[in-house]
Amino acid sequence: MSKARWWGYTFLAFAVAAGLASLGAWQLQRAEFKSDLLARVASAETAPAVQLDRANMQAFRKVLVNGTWVSDRLLALDNQLQRGQPGIRWYAPLNTTKGATILVDLGWQPRPDRSVALAPPPLPSGELRGVLLPPPGAGMALGDDGQEWPRLVTRLDLAALEPSFDTPLLNLVLELEGTQTPSVRAELLPPERHRGYAVQWFGLSITVLIIYGVLAWRARRKTFPQ
Repeated sequence: MSKARWWGYTFLAFAVAAGLASLGAWQLQRAEFKSDLLARVASAETAPAVQLDRANMQAFRKVLVNGTWVSDRLLALDNQLQRGQPGIRWYAPLNTTKGATILVDLGWQPRPDRSVALAPPPLPSGELRGVLLPPPGAGMALGDDGQEWPRLVTRLDLAALEPSFDTPLLNLVLELEGTQTPSVRAELLPPERHRGYAVQWFGLSITVLIIYGVLAWRARRKTFPQ
């Protein structure tokens, strides 16, 4: 085997191993992020609720909100699994008394039969109590229906949705008290799953190096027999 080919295979093996290891490191970062997110949500839920105003329109604040529902602009976020069951998560816009619109998380709804028409849940009445959270992570826009309401979407693109409302759309969602139990939230954001993926990626990286080492050793013995 020529030296050029030898170094080419060496570079390729280490590049693949490094790429797999970087995926493992990314999964560990995701696990840390979700652990921190769960901790911050849990801390916010135990804090006293304050009236929503311009000063506290921040993530991980427990707030009391008053406003008017935009009942003809409901959103159903698709592909939301809960305990392995397919479903959707409903969001309803609320025009708050503070001159902004916020999407309110109305909870999860099973949807095993996709041929059945969407059936929005009832809108709560009176003052709302919940925790302000960052919007769900963006997914791919796959055939979102941009005409009909309620609108089935595969991601919450708040910038694209804002023109549908008369007031600015906050870059937050309000998760109502009782919408998600801690066990359900931990299922939706399991850090352990990412740590498991990280172990798999690191294992593959080590496997590539081991295979390369064995093949290189055999090639060297064949090229330079004793």
